[in-house]
Amino acid sequence: MGFRLNTRTLLMASIAVAALVFLAERLLEPGTGGALTITLAVFLGLAEGAIVLMAGAEISDGHWHRQLLPSVGALHAIIPAAMLLFVVNIPQLAMYPWMEHPGVWFNQPLFIARNLVVMALIFVIARIFVLNALRGSSSTRFWAVVLTFLFVWHLTMIGIEWFMSIEKPWFSTLFGAFVMVSAFLSGICTCALIIFSWRGRTDAAAKLIQKSVGGLIFGFATFWAYFFFSQLIVIWYGNIPEETGYLIRRVGMHTPYNITSKLIFIMIWMFPFVVLLSRKNKTRAFVTSALALIILSGITTMFWLMLAPVVHVSIPLLVIEMGLMAILTAAVVRSREILLPALAGPVPAEEHGHGHAAAKAH
Repeated sequence: MGFRLNTRTLLMASIAVAALVFLAERLLEPGTGGALTITLAVFLGLAEGAIVLMAGAEISDGHWHRQLLPSVGALHAIIPAAMLLFVVNIPQLAMYPWMEHPGVWFNQPLFIARNLVVMALIFVIARIFVLNALRGSSSTRFWAVVLTFLFVWHLTMIGIEWFMSIEKPWFSTLFGAFVMVSAFLSGICTCALIIFSWRGRTDAAAKLIQKSVGGLIFGFATFWAYFFFSQLIVIWYGNIPEETGYLIRRVGMHTPYNITSKLIFIMIWMFPFVVLLSRKNKTRAFVTSALALIILSGITTMFWLMLAPVVHVSIPLLVIEMGLMAILTAAVVRSREILLPALAGPVPAEEHGHGHAAAKAH
């Protein structure tokens, strides 16, 4: 059966991960903070993005996602671990230029408070949504809508406050949405990796889920490319020094990051687009899971590129922290039956009719 986490052991594991990260940060390269910021952005994005994909399926009255819901729903348990890591990262917030000249919105106490409050709120709403969805509750769609709005707000806030503000006063009105779309794409890729564990299944439900997720990777990778070009072209051809400076440092021909920026575009859109033009490839779990790993690596590199020109990012620290969070994430998914009591619980009497109707429709 393998090791499974319950609520108590999950809390202990989250504290252990936070303690190991704290020690690694202090022993290897104290005071940088870039690696942990990237790790937090990646894992918050993939966890919230995957759950919001389930919320979108519920809002649209879909049924393809039902067997995927328990594994994806368990990912909400990653958020408390991310909150602990955010606390660990507080001493390294000095990397932000606004720390020296705090304002009404950008000041350390308010920055810490609002990030922790929003993460806690999303954890609570995500858990309520997942439990209601598993029980077939009539209120599932309401919580799905609330969760979707919170996701858009939170990931947009991460894009603006964690990454765009690193070069304050530079700004882009599309930047927050670009990070949000990247997080949603990473959530879809996480679903593809979960499905890979089903590769021995040949039933119709598993095939439908596989095909749906393959198509979603294709579509949202292209949507990501649209946001990429929308932001790049407007700034580049506008040629306003206050705006172009950010891009020149990252994609300019004479910067050390030029090849990396091209590689990111290839990893997240070009290569997946070419491979998934084939309908058969969308239905092959080993293809979509391999592409998911490539895309997630590209998104991680994208976050690195956002920080690297102005903040030192320790690669050894990044590997350690990403590895620890990946292990915790895998353990959470494997522990879904224990972490989500609704899996073993009965459908409430007043909602039995709704659940029965949904089962008939399926």
